[in-house]
Amino acid sequence: MAEQGKGRKERRRPDLDTVYSINADGSRNFLHPADVSGRWQVLKNLVFMVLLLVYAALPWLMIGGQPAVHVDLPARHAYLFGLSFTNQDFYLMFFVLTGIGFGLFVATALWGRIWCGYACPQTVFMEGVFRKFERWIEGPRVERIRRNLGPPTAGRFWRKLLKHVVFLGGSYVIAHVFLSYFFPPRQLLHVVTGSPALHPTAFGWSMFWTAVLYFDFAWFREQTCLIICPYGRLQSSLIDQDTIIIGYDERRGEPRHKGRDEGGDCVDCYRCVEVCPTGIDIRNGLQMECIGCTNCIDACDDVMRRLGKPPGLVRYDSQRAFQGEPRRPLLRARTFVYAALGLLGLTVAALSAGSREGFQATALRQAGMPYLLEGDRIRNLYTLQLQNKGDRPSAYTISLTSGDRPGLELILPQPVVRLDPLEDGQTPLFLYLDRALYAGAFPLTLSVTDSLTDEVKHLDVQFRGP
Repeated sequence: MAEQGKGRKERRRPDLDTVYSINADGSRNFLHPADVSGRWQVLKNLVFMVLLLVYAALPWLMIGGQPAVHVDLPARHAYLFGLSFTNQDFYLMFFVLTGIGFGLFVATALWGRIWCGYACPQTVFMEGVFRKFERWIEGPRVERIRRNLGPPTAGRFWRKLLKHVVFLGGSYVIAHVFLSYFFPPRQLLHVVTGSPALHPTAFGWSMFWTAVLYFDFAWFREQTCLIICPYGRLQSSLIDQDTIIIGYDERRGEPRHKGRDEGGDCVDCYRCVEVCPTGIDIRNGLQMECIGCTNCIDACDDVMRRLGKPPGLVRYDSQRAFQGEPRRPLLRARTFVYAALGLLGLTVAALSAGSREGFQATALRQAGMPYLLEGDRIRNLYTLQLQNKGDRPSAYTISLTSGDRPGLELILPQPVVRLDPLEDGQTPLFLYLDRALYAGAFPLTLSVTDSLTDEVKHLDVQFRGP
């Protein structure tokens, strides 16, 4: 039965054939993981704290006068740790994501779902923030279950109300921190304190993400990992017998027995299941639902110490070692392949980012007729499109560097185009030639010079006529 069941006789235990958080009738079995302490919890909480601080601080950290991480979707540009990118650089995301993805493959092949247990945002916020508030307000696991099974009381009502108010407030804060990656945080403060009608888009997105996060952390919870996230299903193809995972030493623990000096070391106290946030029994072996949170390790080690037995009945180890075979080196063929592909992606991204052009220039012929006749002269009209890809304002000088012909005239309404950082601009460009001097289409070369870097771009065009 569910954890909030009717009696101990009907108590349901996790198995390999069903999802423990879903009852047989399809209803939700709400899990109430018990609190646990230990060395792995200390390490995990430190990692959570660092990640939360980084998440909140990055939009406020200024590098070169710009936020460390900022994506301006309407303007189609971004700042990343002192580098500026425009929509023309979006292709770099493929190589960055490829490098990060294969880096995650390497971590999984070496240490299983270490990402899920220590760094996944779902785990960091759920276990590092919301679950702690829930235990502080509603008490430990036994008290929460007893209140939920008992008759409605004033104490139960105000605790639930306070918890959901805190959850909603936490979701609101996290949503606005996320929004600050796309909206300058100092401006966002004014938006938050102002009327929603002044910034309806920002208000709409903030409310949307607040609702999504509240739904996730207040109700959906572990179902995000089990149903939505595909990573758990990928682990079976990424790990092997030598991957370091969290597992149960069956050779040492079996047969289970309640006596201290009888049978194996496992006394079937059920503590490893009570602390699991996804409701699995680690003693059933490696399962898709396991997120590598280490709760079962600390819980089992605590029980072993109380019984005067050595810790490590549940521990980090390879499946080969759990079977009593010698452990093989961590670095093996598949990890080298994953690492090489990851480094290739990041290297290509780094080299491409380092060799990016300082500005983009394109000359486009006027739509429609390729030329116009104005009396005895032929006119070609081009539109020169410019994009400043740097983080400083610059001026761009336009000139004709080849194709000089008698009677050819270049008219520039704007010989120097000034653009702010990451700004786009355009200017018309007129070419005139006496009709009597035209013998056929001929090439021309336009030059655009950046006043800051002296970088020059040459644009090849053709003068056409009748």
